[in-house]
Amino acid sequence: MKINIAIAGGPCTGKSTLAAYLFATLKTKGYDYDLIAEENRKLKKEFGDYRSPFERFYMWRQQEREELRSAAADGFVTDTPLFHLYVSARMYAKEDRDKLAVRELFRMCLETDDRYQVIVMATSPVEIPYHADQCRNAGLETAIYRHGLIRSFVEHFWTEKLCFVEGSLEERVKHVEDHLERMRKV
Repeated sequence: MKINIAIAGGPCTGKSTLAAYLFATLKTKGYDYDLIAEENRKLKKEFGDYRSPFERFYMWRQQEREELRSAAADGFVTDTPLFHLYVSARMYAKEDRDKLAVRELFRMCLETDDRYQVIVMATSPVEIPYHADQCRNAGLETAIYRHGLIRSFVEHFWTEKLCFVEGSLEERVKHVEDHLERMRKV
């Protein structure tokens, strides 16, 4: 059973750390998963921050290409699900013309409805230590706000796919492993 896992939430709230640790844990247990990293991290140094929602189309294609390249038998783990790009574009749309990009990204989200079988989110982003890295520093308030936007979007469209986690990194991975085990028994 192929189960693609999306780690979702606000910026700098432990998504990449959780994705990497979960990936390593699943691999050591004999599962064949790929780890799909955030393409934006690779390009940010070269191109800088997004300047418009239209630039998110490019990132969508870059991120989607990496997901589609995954050939692992059991699925992939990503810390940048495609719907993050829609939520971000919506948040930063300033001009009326930006609504075109936002609308198209929304449509693209709905087309990838079956892309992720599990969407993992922290119950509370405040519980996870906020950490700014060299790639970005949104600020804790923005991170909490964006986490709420993403959570609201996922709860509205894919409630049945949600797996809420809390606690230490090890506890969060255990929550996901238990969830996957229940899915495999069905």
